[in-house]
Amino acid sequence: MFLKVGVFVDNVNVENIKWLKGQFSYPVQINSEDQMMNNPVPWGEYDFIFLLGMHPMTPWKLPYDVIQKAWEYVKEGGFLYGENISCVNFPSSRLFGFEQDYPPVTRTHEKLRINSTLFSETKNNLLEWNGHFQKGFSFNDEYTNVLLSIGTYKETHHAVESANEYPGLVQRKLGTGITLYSTYSFLTQKENIPFRPNWLWNKVINVLKTKWNVPINKMENNLKLTESQSDVAIDKAAKWFLQSGILPCSDGSKGVFENVHSFSMEVTKDYRPDCHAQTALMFYLYSLYTKDLSWEKRAHNLLNYLFENGYQDTDENSKTYGFWKWFNFPEKYPENIFTDDNSWVCITLLYLYKQTGKEEYKKRGLMTAEALLRTQNENGLRAEQLLGSKLRKYGLDYVKSAPMSMNPHFESIAHVAFILAYQVSNNEKYLETAYRGTKYLLENKSQMKWMYSLTSANSRFLLAISALLRYKDDDVLKHGLNDIIKYLKSNHHRRGGVEEADNPDPERYGAEDTGVYLYNNEGIADLLYTNNFLLMNLWETWKAVNKEEYYSYYTKVRDFIAGIQISSREERFDGGWMRSFDMSNNEYFGNNGDTGWGPYCIEGGWTVAIISIGLLLEKLNLSLFDLPK
Repeated sequence: MFLKVGVFVDNVNVENIKWLKGQFSYPVQINSEDQMMNNPVPWGEYDFIFLLGMHPMTPWKLPYDVIQKAWEYVKEGGFLYGENISCVNFPSSRLFGFEQDYPPVTRTHEKLRINSTLFSETKNNLLEWNGHFQKGFSFNDEYTNVLLSIGTYKETHHAVESANEYPGLVQRKLGTGITLYSTYSFLTQKENIPFRPNWLWNKVINVLKTKWNVPINKMENNLKLTESQSDVAIDKAAKWFLQSGILPCSDGSKGVFENVHSFSMEVTKDYRPDCHAQTALMFYLYSLYTKDLSWEKRAHNLLNYLFENGYQDTDENSKTYGFWKWFNFPEKYPENIFTDDNSWVCITLLYLYKQTGKEEYKKRGLMTAEALLRTQNENGLRAEQLLGSKLRKYGLDYVKSAPMSMNPHFESIAHVAFILAYQVSNNEKYLETAYRGTKYLLENKSQMKWMYSLTSANSRFLLAISALLRYKDDDVLKHGLNDIIKYLKSNHHRRGGVEEADNPDPERYGAEDTGVYLYNNEGIADLLYTNNFLLMNLWETWKAVNKEEYYSYYTKVRDFIAGIQISSREERFDGGWMRSFDMSNNEYFGNNGDTGWGPYCIEGGWTVAIISIGLLLEKLNLSLFDLPK
């Protein structure tokens, strides 16, 4: 059966929206408002008519005579779909069953909820999109149904009806015909990627086709999974750095940007020393793996970029001497001094010194290690963040008064930095501080804190404990390691990764630094804070302890992560890994409550580089803790 579909848009250059034709399952011609007005539409000839406003912040004000013809068309049995139409007056609002109260707004972390009036099988499931939506209300009568609702639902997968929600997709019966009205950007959204989860959106589309024969295409998932092995994943990740735009200059001489943003899907042009260090470490290992020296040069260029642009405080008279700026901070001295970010630069510098013998790396790395050590508490722990201005003003009195961190996210990576500092300096104070601090955490687990999940905290904790076991035959360390592995395995998903569990603050939604899940058993794997580090740290645990079960566990996580690497026509995504993967439904999806590093962020250093390091260390049969040559 061939259907005739009429698609009409407000005044735009129809040549610029040829992509719109791809939304329909039947051939269509795009007609502008002028064409519609100058060549009266023979409404009765169409099986379906679509009226689409193409200016999201300026809904299309339909002329009254068009509304009148549309009304007659529907009443006589026609099907009319509307999107981004001005529904502030009586004729248009009564035609579509939706009255607009406010100007359109840009969607941020609002979601769509499926109502039972659409289909009961997955009612209350949540959907995401990007673009805009109109706030208003639908008519409470026997002729009008709200199929999708819009609200700020904190939940990840399912939410119940809320008093603070708006109509999203409205179906209205008029005479013997039907109108559908979308208050959110749907057919007028050019990019399919933000419609998440893909599998559920296609269920919605299938219902629209089944119930009303709506002639629209299902959404292609432009983020496919490579399902490849680790050697392919390593090469694709390296290619991602060259093609995604994350490197301002392909040789690394102008640094590396932080990420591809979760919401805007554009490269975030921030410079962070920790991201440079992680990426430099990956590039160096990739050079060893491929024997292509251009990658080693890129690694050195990234670090030189930090040196030449004053990211480290090298003023010996400064109380922040040795520390690094968190980002491209405009002032001379660092202000936000995060433990983990500084430690990562220290680790990379000292490891590369062991590998290359570059004295500059040893000098700067030990400057950071000493800065960390002098601001450490007696029990081997420290504040997760120090403010440079207060440290310079009050000195060590400020350090003593700063709240002590019991969070392995920060503490363990500092202990790793100390172990490397011990290896290159033979100074026992570094090793003893790492040992003392790690044991303090293990012996005071009831006081331990974590940011996103206990799975994340424990995946980080592994590295310091296993590294210390190279030097300390200690039962507390051994039992601690066994308990952590047991806990992580208890949250191992059948898909192969560790799912997020034990959120310390599920109510923290809509702010930076929150998890991509709320509660246990949601099936979400975090590749920014958990599985990425778990991969590398399981390898190091195997190298340190040499228990076959640790290597077997490593291979499960390895195969899972390599298999979910992204394959896409979009170079920003191809070869990367986003933060949140829904293992139960096998696609990238998660809770969008983190406004800074949300579920669809591709972090260059923390994710792509760390994962690649975890894969490369196995290929090279190396450890970060191998002794200097």
